[in-house]
Amino acid sequence: MSDVDGKRAEIVARIAQEFGLGDPAALPAEDRARVEAATGEILEAEAVPPASPELRRLIAEYRRLQDLRAGEDNVRLAEAGEVFAPEDDA
Repeated sequence: MSDVDGKRAEIVARIAQEFGLGDPAALPAEDRARVEAATGEILEAEAVPPASPELRRLIAEYRRLQDLRAGEDNVRLAEAGEVFAPEDDA
């Protein structure tokens, strides 16, 4: 499990807790789907502030890890000669 995946699992657990549910791994499929949907919405949102400071902290850490991984991926591509510019993405 990568650092990003581990942080996402922490976020899922925190959201389950905020919903008043227990361990996400032990939830019925319906509750697990609800928690996963809420997690996806929160992580995709640009500026939706979560309810708790703890959840805001976890999301900030998750996004930093994603940025770090993207930067590392870009370095690997550049080292392999796959140099590109953002405008090439269009």
